[in-house]
Amino acid sequence: METSKDNDKENETSPDTRESSQPPSSNNGKLQTAGKKRSRNGCLNCRRKRRKCSETKPTCEGCQARGETCQWGVKVSFRPENAHTVDHLFRHSNTPHRVYQIIDVTSEIARDYITDGPEPVSQIDKESDKPRLSQPEDAEAVQEEPSLESLLPIFNIPQQTPRPSIAEGMPSLGGNPFLNTASPHISDTSFEDGIFLPGSQYLELHAELRSRLFDTAHSVEPSRRGTPVPVGLLDPTPLPSDSGAVEEDPRRLAQLSPEQEYTLWQVYITEVAPWIDKFDNDRHFELVLPMLAKEAEHLKYSILALSARQIELKEKKTELNTSLGLYQLAIHLLTPQLETRSTVVLASSAVLCVLEMLSCSPKAWRRHLDGCAALIQALGITGTCGGLEQAIFWCFARMDVCGGLISLEKTLIPVHKWVGCGSLAEDSQVLTAHATFDMRANTMVYLIGRVVDLLCNFGRWEQRHTGPGVMYTNNQYVAQWLQLWDLIDTWHRERPQEMEPILVIPSQQYDPPRPFPTVLYPNAPAIAGNQLYHTAALLMLKHKPASLHLAQKPRSMLWHARQICAISISNGNHACWTNSTQPIWIAGQLMSHSSEHKAILELYERVERETGWSTRWRANDLIEYWGDLES
Repeated sequence: METSKDNDKENETSPDTRESSQPPSSNNGKLQTAGKKRSRNGCLNCRRKRRKCSETKPTCEGCQARGETCQWGVKVSFRPENAHTVDHLFRHSNTPHRVYQIIDVTSEIARDYITDGPEPVSQIDKESDKPRLSQPEDAEAVQEEPSLESLLPIFNIPQQTPRPSIAEGMPSLGGNPFLNTASPHISDTSFEDGIFLPGSQYLELHAELRSRLFDTAHSVEPSRRGTPVPVGLLDPTPLPSDSGAVEEDPRRLAQLSPEQEYTLWQVYITEVAPWIDKFDNDRHFELVLPMLAKEAEHLKYSILALSARQIELKEKKTELNTSLGLYQLAIHLLTPQLETRSTVVLASSAVLCVLEMLSCSPKAWRRHLDGCAALIQALGITGTCGGLEQAIFWCFARMDVCGGLISLEKTLIPVHKWVGCGSLAEDSQVLTAHATFDMRANTMVYLIGRVVDLLCNFGRWEQRHTGPGVMYTNNQYVAQWLQLWDLIDTWHRERPQEMEPILVIPSQQYDPPRPFPTVLYPNAPAIAGNQLYHTAALLMLKHKPASLHLAQKPRSMLWHARQICAISISNGNHACWTNSTQPIWIAGQLMSHSSEHKAILELYERVERETGWSTRWRANDLIEYWGDLES
């Protein structure tokens, strides 16, 4: 009898979850099905998944088992005293006698809160500005938000079958020791991201390579000095996919005739390799990589994929079978070799990075660079290690700096790790000690990287993904600004003879006068190095402390901006054009005359037409910034 009383008390205290032990009988003698009452007190995760919730706070048993963050919404109660008549247009067809009107019951809801602390409210629980109708209390189900998959057909976005191996292997970048800042998530992908659109095979292959690069960077064995496994005679058997089906051998997707392979190698040697070697007098990418590609097939097909992509862009081909097949084969051959952590593996990764820079939105560059950045740091490669590794580092550093200038963020590889000394003065001294003028150009890459770092650290730039800078005091900013400005100015005053112009024609000497002067340089390090100098000086002057007065008055920002544009217009070097898109954008914002605007737009159009490198996006940005071009 005591047990029966206890059970009665328990049923009285929890009426919402009580079920009858025996089905009640109706008047006609038939059994009536007992109705199961729905609890509305579960967490948001369980309600969205339509799962039973234990209602244990702060974390329910279901979320704890699934490893999810348990979120709790507003406890809404429906009271009879709040029921009022609403317009007949809003009446539900099957509940003619029970309709409600939205009124302010904040005080009524507040009195239902009995908790030790505030409960987290999910974004989807925030009330909309538009009025909503309350649902009847005995509604059979809570209205759920539409899933992402259900919205895909609305936007004409192809629904892609998930690949568990890629999704589960994707590292969390927030705590990655090899990266300077957290990288944007894949969900932040722009729908104008070149050929790396959501659902495209390019994006899927890139995600897989990126995941493998992080896995390799995190591993400590074997050493990168290990003997590479020969890849010349890989088994060409069909590949098993994650779903168990057999995929076609990527080699069949990348079949080239001898004439096609000859054309791709010609494009690489004469056009693409000089892009990458512009700050390397030893021309490692042109002279060394083709020799290594004879033994490493992943490097060979990475090079050929890059050449094919450049041809497609330059000739505006919409058919991407050649570059996609070669890109897929390169990744297929590279993935099993990543564990060797060799220089050849790093070279293939860098070449594929250049391909992705060509093919994706520049505003999404960071997502295509972070895997290679992690691998470079894991291998301990710096800007002074010498040989091919040094050439690969500075190739990546230029892309890293350009991505930072575009996104207004720090470089993926922290600049203080580029040389290894730590301090700005010591790093600059080590770099300046190199006698070759190509290393002087790399020194300017380092200095502009320091400019980006300075502006981010002191909150002069609002970083897109990582929030504001460190915000030091004004005195600290002035001291570091002066130190960096002195090094930039010294670089220009003490540059070697090879980096000085061989011809300068002022714009006024032309008849009629031209918008910009003519400034001709003898080589690629001089062209791009001086353009980066003027870009660094312009950014430093733009963010010069207001209270600071320099002993020697510097050139104006407008003078530096005109030099930036003049260098690209006067020197038709394709290798230097590939790094000029962002400097011209920075300089173009200071131009006010329509003739200057026209010259810059014509330059952007010429660069994209002759190299295939995307510039139209920045031209459109300048047009929007300038407003009326005829004014």
